[in-house]
Amino acid sequence: MSENMKSELAKLREKCAMYESWLRALDKHGKFDLWFKDANSQYRFVNEYFANTMGRTKSELVDRTPEEVFGAERADRVRTMDRRVMEDGLLQRVVPCDESGALEVHEENRFVVTDDNGNAVGLGCLAFETTEKSLAEEALSQAQQLARLGNWRWSVRDKCLISCSEQFASILGVSFTDAFSVMKDRAKSVIHPDDRDMVREIDQRKGDPSFGAYDIEYRIITPEGDERFVREIAEPLMGNDLTPVEYAGTLQDITDKKTTELELLRARDELELRVQERTADLQHLANHDVLTGTLNRSAFVKQIENRLAELETPRAAFIVLDLDGFKNVNDCYGHAAGDLLLQVVAERLKQRADGSTLISRLGGDEFGICVMSSDVDVESATEICEDIQHAIAAKIKLGSREVYVGCSFGIYMIESPKADIAEAYKSADIALYRAKNSSNRSIVQFEKKMAEEAAYRHQLEQDLRKAVSHGDLDLALQPQVVVQGEKLVGFEALARWQHPEFGAIRPDLFIEIAEQTGLICELGKQVLNRACRETALLNTQFDKSFRISVNLSSLQFQNENLVQFVEDACRSHGLAPEMLELEVTESLFLSNSEQTKTALAAIRGMGARIALDDFGTGYSSLSYLREFAIDRIKLDRSFIKDVSWSASDQRIVKGIISLAKSLDISTIAEGVETNQQREFLEECECDEIQGFYYGVPSSATDLSSLMKKGGERYAIHHLPDALAV
Repeated sequence: MSENMKSELAKLREKCAMYESWLRALDKHGKFDLWFKDANSQYRFVNEYFANTMGRTKSELVDRTPEEVFGAERADRVRTMDRRVMEDGLLQRVVPCDESGALEVHEENRFVVTDDNGNAVGLGCLAFETTEKSLAEEALSQAQQLARLGNWRWSVRDKCLISCSEQFASILGVSFTDAFSVMKDRAKSVIHPDDRDMVREIDQRKGDPSFGAYDIEYRIITPEGDERFVREIAEPLMGNDLTPVEYAGTLQDITDKKTTELELLRARDELELRVQERTADLQHLANHDVLTGTLNRSAFVKQIENRLAELETPRAAFIVLDLDGFKNVNDCYGHAAGDLLLQVVAERLKQRADGSTLISRLGGDEFGICVMSSDVDVESATEICEDIQHAIAAKIKLGSREVYVGCSFGIYMIESPKADIAEAYKSADIALYRAKNSSNRSIVQFEKKMAEEAAYRHQLEQDLRKAVSHGDLDLALQPQVVVQGEKLVGFEALARWQHPEFGAIRPDLFIEIAEQTGLICELGKQVLNRACRETALLNTQFDKSFRISVNLSSLQFQNENLVQFVEDACRSHGLAPEMLELEVTESLFLSNSEQTKTALAAIRGMGARIALDDFGTGYSSLSYLREFAIDRIKLDRSFIKDVSWSASDQRIVKGIISLAKSLDISTIAEGVETNQQREFLEECECDEIQGFYYGVPSSATDLSSLMKKGGERYAIHHLPDALAV
């Protein structure tokens, strides 16, 4: 061998060694997939990163055929793709995670490998992880979903979709993977027949350099047969020869917009037609409610004033009517059904009206009725209300549905031609409020004291907002005692409000106001935190494990953060969750919602207990004890009050306690005031009792002082005498 040949061979070996060192470095340090195949699609080199991605070792991949690596079915697809790369020279794609089309973890670049003469001898692939990109794409997808907007790319040469977003497929009404096949001949498969020619012309002109960007609107038909309006905006991506190679664009669902536009156009046309045909209707529209045809509020007031001025003996009954159950109709059947219901009610009111009666829809499901006659009085006004009530209570057909609704009335008597109609309305509305909140009266006449009570209640509402905002409500603790041995085991936390002007406000009153005004969640949170804090302090001070019971309103369960509030209150004040009992009423279970069940399960899961308060009243149902996890039943005070002598109450109490024991549920009786009641409950084996027998609810400071003085037993027998207060 000549020296020249030896020199050339040495250089080649050095070059090969250098290439091998590069390849080893890529194999060891490359954070990407790298592989090479021969022309027969057998792997000849794979790096460690790719092998790990595949979940194989390198030896399980190198020199293996696609059939050996993937199985026959997938191998056929792999070979097809490899042939495409060998023919086209390059393939770039995003690899889906699975068959569902959920995007993408790697971007691949596949390329042909040639020898020194440029002949194709195999192919290679370089792929990079695109996790961050996928997250960004997910954010984009969410934004597109909110905007009902999808993006896509179209190959001019292949006349096919090459990429799209999930939202694009969703607009078409197909899956992500089906979008590609559907778009092969979209004019035939998804475009509305009336718009196909326009779309076909657009697709045919995409290869024309002079065509450029476009913005069109057309209709599509989903596989379910739904018709949608869409807007397509696209612009070309030019190749080196300045001809379009791809089109990139967006597809937006504009059905709602188009529907609104069409409805507005129809409404405009109808209105113009009505104006042209019936100009006189403008005056009617100015004075009447469009939906029901009754007088609107302003015309109602004006006509009352005019007619009162004409009467020799001005006298009128101003009646406000409100439907009971209207919201349920709206919620169950939709607002269209609610509108139809209002129209039916209005017609029934009109049928009972004579020349001396005016009818108005005041707003929502509230109607005004004014009976003007010199001989109208409270009795005759009440009879009119009863007649209307009977008429409205009859079956009402709403299309194919039949519904029943009731109604409540507030009455105010007008006895002056210069009466303030706004004041009359306000007074009748106050009476209506009383009727709506009464258990046995649906027709109420206004009395002066009602206005005073309404003003008082309004003042309480405003002041309660301030009191809750400033944390000014107090907390009282009422002892809970084991019947056998009179051992103090815990307390019930009770909110108390000392109003600066009105003094002590009844808890049932300010709690009701808190629930109606939405203050109950913040108030409940404050009570829970303070109860946990003061109980933890008592436990620490006397080395005890007193339990604290805190009432929860059913409205608090609508707050998705309730469970977190409970957990935070226990943790921040160092009270073990096992020392916390949350009292709920049966109204919580009426909705039987999954959110309620989940919250109760989470609360019990952290160790806290659930007590069913006021058991035996209202809608009490044994199904609650079966469906919901209840730790304790609290017997309502209404059964305890007369239990010393009432045989029926005794049977009820014994039955509830027996039932609870059979279900392994503990019992506590509230409202115990006498020793006879306590002895009866002891005989019935009730677990615990609470009530004025052991004194009024007191502050933690008072309880602490009494326990320091004589211990727990001394404390529960020396609290202030409730019956003397």
